[in-house]
Amino acid sequence: MKLLALLLFSLAGLPASAESPLPGGEAGAVASYGGRDDGRGTPYHVNKVDNICGLDEPRQLTNPAAVDYAALLGATPEMKKIAKEKIDPTSSEGITLTAQARSKVLSACESVRQSGGHCSVWKTIRRRDKKAVSDVTDAVKRLL
Repeated sequence: MKLLALLLFSLAGLPASAESPLPGGEAGAVASYGGRDDGRGTPYHVNKVDNICGLDEPRQLTNPAAVDYAALLGATPEMKKIAKEKIDPTSSEGITLTAQARSKVLSACESVRQSGGHCSVWKTIRRRDKKAVSDVTDAVKRLL
């Protein structure tokens, strides 16, 4: 169980896909443009590497959703197999199973994004005005 927790904790910080650094900054730099809802900025604070699917430009976001990515990974049969059979996550089998788990989570997130009318799904996103961002973790989990 400790192995699964450690694995999920270490994977939670990894991007869903390989991302290039933000222009003029470090990879994973936080993007927040203004904070105005008047079209000149965005009301969202995001880290581009936390984008799972959909739009990833903060100024384009209109109806984003958030998920508990670590919980979703842990709910996949592949990650359960890694924990149950004590497979080394850095072994070829562990890497393959992790990639399959991430692919399933991505596919389920994309399906929920489209059906729910969301512009994007994020591991972490918050609004400047402190209003809640829709959490679709349970809907995604049902598809896994």
